Amino acid sequence: MTARPSQVQRPAPRVTASLPRRGPCWAVAAALSLGVSGSEVRAQETTIALEELVVEGRGAAAPGAIGLIGPTPGFRADRAVSSTKTDTPQRDVPQVVTVAPREVITDLAATRVDRVLTYTPGVAQQNNFGGLTVFSYAIRGVTTSELYKNGFPLNRGYPPPPDTQNVERIEVLKGPGGGLFGRSDPGGLVNIITKQPTAERFVEMGGLWGSFGQVRGTVDSGGALNEDGTLLYRFNLAAGRQNSFRDFVDGDRLLVAPVVSWQVTPDTKVTVETEFLRNRIVFDRGVIAINRQLGFLPISRFLGEPGQSVAQSSDTMQVRVDHRFNADWQMRLATYFNTGSLEGEAAEVRAIAADNRTVSRDRNVRNYRWDVAIGQAELVGRFDTAGIGHTLLLGFERESTDSRAQLIRSSFNRDPYALDIYNPVYGQARPPLARQTNNLERVTNTALYAQDQIALSPEWKALLGVRFDFFGQSFRERTVSTQTDQTRVAATPRAGLVYQPLPDLSLYTNVGTSFRPNIGPDAAAAARTGPFAPETGLGYEVGAKLDLFGGALGLTAAAFRVERQNVLTPDPNNGGFSLAAGGVRSQGIELTAAGQLTPEVKVLAGYVYADAVVTKDNVLPVGAPLINVPRHSGSLLAVYEVQGGPWKGFGIGGGVRGVGARAGVSDGSGFTLPSYIAADALAYYTFENVRFALNVENVFDTTYYESSLNVFRVYPGSPRRFTGTLTVRF
Repeated sequence: MTARPSQVQRPAPRVTASLPRRGPCWAVAAALSLGVSGSEVRAQETTIALEELVVEGRGAAAPGAIGLIGPTPGFRADRAVSSTKTDTPQRDVPQVVTVAPREVITDLAATRVDRVLTYTPGVAQQNNFGGLTVFSYAIRGVTTSELYKNGFPLNRGYPPPPDTQNVERIEVLKGPGGGLFGRSDPGGLVNIITKQPTAERFVEMGGLWGSFGQVRGTVDSGGALNEDGTLLYRFNLAAGRQNSFRDFVDGDRLLVAPVVSWQVTPDTKVTVETEFLRNRIVFDRGVIAINRQLGFLPISRFLGEPGQSVAQSSDTMQVRVDHRFNADWQMRLATYFNTGSLEGEAAEVRAIAADNRTVSRDRNVRNYRWDVAIGQAELVGRFDTAGIGHTLLLGFERESTDSRAQLIRSSFNRDPYALDIYNPVYGQARPPLARQTNNLERVTNTALYAQDQIALSPEWKALLGVRFDFFGQSFRERTVSTQTDQTRVAATPRAGLVYQPLPDLSLYTNVGTSFRPNIGPDAAAAARTGPFAPETGLGYEVGAKLDLFGGALGLTAAAFRVERQNVLTPDPNNGGFSLAAGGVRSQGIELTAAGQLTPEVKVLAGYVYADAVVTKDNVLPVGAPLINVPRHSGSLLAVYEVQGGPWKGFGIGGGVRGVGARAGVSDGSGFTLPSYIAADALAYYTFENVRFALNVENVFDTTYYESSLNVFRVYPGSPRRFTGTLTVRF
């Protein structure tokens, strides 16, 4: 079966929240790169239905249409690609993927991805590197830095926090992803899917005004560039500036993201996607705990130096070629290029005097640069053997990353750069720079992977996969002329089984492994006897998935256990050095609900119990809780929208985020961040092509702390914040 030319030009029916059930889709040539072709509806907050190309597995799309999942109406996505790299219904996959579609981002008025993650069950904020990036977070109690965009890693270098303006959906894969994504962590990963070209021309302009001087303007446009609709584009722009509830902390940002796709033939499409991001922000390590207690300082107190800031740049390009050989076989070729930089100055607290009010700080000048090139080739095909159906994925990946990091510091022991935290006097003479690290790191990785999705019967489905990574690293510290090299070969298999006793009920189990080399400046500088052994992980779970109301509402329940070995830990016999001898374990349960309770009410909710502790270490006591991981956490986001009558288009809702007490340091000394409950509210009104909205974050002005790195770096949550938005679509 080949694609018909009419699929490229035919207008699509408007998609509503009540979608028909769709059967399993046989193949897509994809590695989470969002290539769109065919006819599709962008069912967002407006009442205007736009002509778009049909996406694989949606609406009137024919089986075999080249492309991946696009816009999803409502709060639920019944399909996700992050678990299999194919467009497969979630009920047929032995793993959980929590999806935040575009409507969640819009309803939250979120401008950064980390705001959306606060309403994603099982995700906890970790070190955010002074506000410069989504540096790390924990999924199911396991810390990771694995952040992807269309299947390509974003955590190479120090890129700015991803902007939501060109984001279509955010997928959070729960459990091991090493079988497809390579070096990773066994708790899970985040994959961002970007907006893609549309067939119908449109322009959407937006403005945002918020507390603390926040101002932001956006443009989203798309359409056909030629008469036959084979050349399409999408263009997103966001520019804004904001202050903060933190004294002297401000920033500005510019995003430009054009995308062009060319349907060369009915069976071949080329997509070129670019993104240019500029970010300036004051480096801010938060507040400190006095005698391991919080609350002595107002959450607004800034302990750096006013006027100092850090500038970031990130330029990326993805080129994707999707080709269908016939009705059963497709191929995808994709490349990803990124170059970025981070440079600027900041003062950071390093110690506090016996008077518990005078801190010593050091002056830090950073100059980081990185270049990334990744290529992927994948072949997807469907075939039968002895009456058993197979969807086979074969993949190849090659990565080359060069990073250069120079950090120059003053000596806080000799030049304390002191500050009275209760009566700060800023503007002191800057201390001289006294020491530096200046390193060059080159990483290469070649991978081969295979996956088979097996339909054993209508009720039983299996998944088998394995990935082989051939990893190499060269780390050179140029200041002292030392070099550390390592090569690793690793296999990361995974397997899963699904049993569907009823069409809307799936029972599943899975097991998978992970592999992560211990690399980077900290690991290399701390090693005395050569490269560390890589981290390894094992994760397994059992769970159930239930579709209600004809698939409008999806429920999941899972019991999981994750183990990691060779986690870096301080060397008790050599201060300043480390050993790869630690072990950690996280186990618990996770419950989620997403979709429509009624045509008027949409919800996204979840609860997670995670018992995450140290199981082996040279310094930390066995049983010590892992930093920033609460035992109990949950969230609920619910919106009611009038569907008819004079109030049609009016929506009102809110959310509640609850986080239990959690360790605030990693040394097991007992410093904890207090539990909190924060409530949010929202209201909007859509009339024809205009949308007005008001959001209130932290309605009751609760004082809380999101995360910490140690007692000198504790990040407070935002107090009450108002945000108003206006969007007009033509």
